[in-house]
Amino acid sequence: MGSKRIGLARVEKMLESLKREIDWGTTTFTGTGTGAITAARKANTAAFVQNSDSVVSWTQPANTALINIYLAVTTAPVTAASAELGFEVGTTSGGGEIVTQMPDEIIDVGADGTDLAVGAVLHIAGRGNAADGSGGPVLNAFNSATTDATTLAADGTYTASSRTLYLNTVTSNHAVTTAGTVVWVLEYMKLA
Repeated sequence: MGSKRIGLARVEKMLESLKREIDWGTTTFTGTGTGAITAARKANTAAFVQNSDSVVSWTQPANTALINIYLAVTTAPVTAASAELGFEVGTTSGGGEIVTQMPDEIIDVGADGTDLAVGAVLHIAGRGNAADGSGGPVLNAFNSATTDATTLAADGTYTASSRTLYLNTVTSNHAVTTAGTVVWVLEYMKLA
């Protein structure tokens, strides 16, 4: 049989006509490569519930330490004008062992306003501070080991064996018409 050759222009045209969209839904992404820094994504499709935590869980791999946690809004919630929205991250459901509960850090009616828009991204917790020591755009520091002790303890963001983390959004006791969707993004470093 003879061979048929396809010209470069035809190959380019075929590639351009391919549909390149993938709907990942609520998939959790976890890196499996050998890189030192990896990120995971976890969606909460019912993020804000009246007078309650809305919890999703993620398994932190063994021998890793958290670097940053972000929270992004992909579907805006509809709440009463007086609702306050917040978060916490823990090793127990409803606990704030990793990031202490901040019940009104997303929306504080008295200070921040009443709307949460699609595309809003919050840097929930991270390592380090701004040059002026204020923490910069990072909302909270991790609940980490103190560095001025006589013995430096293992950091609370580190785990030697895999563990479940509970990513909680919290809502005050005010009406919620649409729960909204948020995406948690967790950056972590592999230590071994």
